[in-house]
Amino acid sequence: MMLLRLLLLMVFSSTSAFSQMPSKGMLLVATEEMRDPRFSETIILLLHHESEGVLGVAINRPTWVIPSTVFPDMRFMENYSENIFVGGPMARTNVLALIDDSEIELPEAEPLFDSVYLSTNPEFLQEIIEIADPDVNLRLYAGHSSWEVTQLEREIAAGQWKIIPATADLVFSQNPLRLWDQLQLIKTNDSLITASLPTDETVFALLHAP
Repeated sequence: MMLLRLLLLMVFSSTSAFSQMPSKGMLLVATEEMRDPRFSETIILLLHHESEGVLGVAINRPTWVIPSTVFPDMRFMENYSENIFVGGPMARTNVLALIDDSEIELPEAEPLFDSVYLSTNPEFLQEIIEIADPDVNLRLYAGHSSWEVTQLEREIAAGQWKIIPATADLVFSQNPLRLWDQLQLIKTNDSLITASLPTDETVFALLHAP
């Protein structure tokens, strides 16, 4: 119990609260009330939230598939050594990229939040894969998720999603398979937590404290 209290104290310190509203750059975290098995224990980064619809990509579903085997027509994928993520059930033959880099100019990429950008342009993907170095966070995703605005509102009202701000540490977590469990420590009622969430290293240290 003391361990949980300590962890929550770190999360809630220096926070401010405001009404839960989904928007671009926010995370949808599936709750245990999720009724759609496709989204069970899934975390979605919202890429687009307008009256015509909502788009997002799952950030915690890595695969063990090399992108060049999924997209053989994109020969430049052979230069990308990381595995691809399943972004969602829609359009899995399409690839999109998320990149976190505050120093590189990204005129063909769409800003999402802070220094995180989105691109679905194959030419841009080729360029960014060729110049990316180990210090640049780059993730590739096959597919995405989509909703009508009213559909997502109903799911949120039913308690199937909770909403938290995205951070680069969360989106590019080194342990994406553990991320959903970590975020379950955050309990949001009618407020939205705006503080930075604990890192994987912090959680590990707390769980293994004597």
